[in-house]
Amino acid sequence: MIDFAKIFLLSDGDRRGAFRAQNSNELLTKEFLFGTEDDGVKVDFCWLQGSKFYDFIATGYSGVYLVSERVCSILQVSRYRGFSLRPIILEDKKKQVVDGYRLLSVVCEVGPIINEKSIKKIMPPRVPWADRYEAYVGLYFDPSTWDGSHFFHPAGTSLIYVVEEVKQLFEENQVSNCRFDKIVDLENYAII
Repeated sequence: MIDFAKIFLLSDGDRRGAFRAQNSNELLTKEFLFGTEDDGVKVDFCWLQGSKFYDFIATGYSGVYLVSERVCSILQVSRYRGFSLRPIILEDKKKQVVDGYRLLSVVCEVGPIINEKSIKKIMPPRVPWADRYEAYVGLYFDPSTWDGSHFFHPAGTSLIYVVEEVKQLFEENQVSNCRFDKIVDLENYAII
């Protein structure tokens, strides 16, 4: 049985000055991102903003991240399932090629987010001068659609879900500029 409290949304840590990339060709398709075939085609990424290179790089696209060779090594040793590491070409602001990064492609899909499972809660103010507000919380999916992979995404989204072991592995190895949020605590913005 799956414990939803041990499933996390993986995203970037939004560190100040962090290098962010953007896709600079048409190869970044849904089929490419979620496919299991690695034909060796390299997707081009170039500078979007920032200058500090961390282990985890956001790309300006939800759920599309670049990871350092250090993270690749950690993941390859772990034998975790549900992802592939695709080759890329990455250029910095000066159009110089930056080596040592790959595209993290999540290849395991579970069922879509089930809005009816989200729970209505009163949330604390987002900023000190604001009021409390109502929100639906929890981004749940049908657990029977999960094959036990360590990385996966809900159908119809580009969200990256990981199990607690991935979070622990990244934290133990001090992977920089990544963030983990329990899916049971996340607001479901699909419900108004």
